Amino acid sequence: MTLGQDELGVEGTLRGFAEAIGLSFHTVRTYRWVAARWPKDQRQEGVSFEVHRILASAPDAYALIKSPPVNERTGRSEWSGDSAKRAAGWSTATPVTVEEKVEAIRDLAADETVASLAACDLLRRPEVAFRTMRDQQARELVNQAQFDQAELAEDEDEDEEDWWDPPEREDEDDGDDRDPARIVRGFHRAMEFTDLIGVCQGFVAGASRLVPKLRGREFTESQLGLVPRQLEKIRATADWIETAVFTGRVDLDDALAELLRGQ
Repeated sequence: MTLGQDELGVEGTLRGFAEAIGLSFHTVRTYRWVAARWPKDQRQEGVSFEVHRILASAPDAYALIKSPPVNERTGRSEWSGDSAKRAAGWSTATPVTVEEKVEAIRDLAADETVASLAACDLLRRPEVAFRTMRDQQARELVNQAQFDQAELAEDEDEDEEDWWDPPEREDEDDGDDRDPARIVRGFHRAMEFTDLIGVCQGFVAGASRLVPKLRGREFTESQLGLVPRQLEKIRATADWIETAVFTGRVDLDDALAELLRGQ
């Protein structure tokens, strides 16, 4: 049954059960959903719950879980959290293949300023510069950029321009890479990602600073009642972040929205 479908109320039962075993309602609800997605005869012994959770929404999940990929480090066919995410089409937290690493670098360098600084740093490596110059298109673009910079330096009457924005040439389209709207969007995306990582790191840093100070402390009954509720919000928010990052779905279900509103 879905939440709220029966008269007794599945949600109320789950909340009571979660409280009895010391877990958050959101966590128990996730366990219940995964268990429902995997009937007993389809569950794979030796495969973690986390892998079952990730593969639960994958097409042909029952067949997929029976064919674990080869672990490049151990040489054994086995599932891990990252390999399951890869099989389900999610982005992995730790890129492994060359293609995944390149894609991760591209995502981080979506901002033109970040890309330029990273390119300067990478081209200071002799081997990287040598291999880059073997690419004909890259070599031509570097040569053209050098020519453009030389022209810009010689023209004293020309307005000062940003260093990443070479002079316009007649053979370029109007909607090229120097579109201001695209550059601004790139800045905003990079800032939003940085803010997200900052929020996560700030929480970890704050907890690392405060939790050790709790040794030997005694709390009132009302304080002890407040902590589990806040921890439930943290766990639910962490699951929400993971879902948004790896699937692109940022919508809140009703229960999570009410939880975060404090209802």
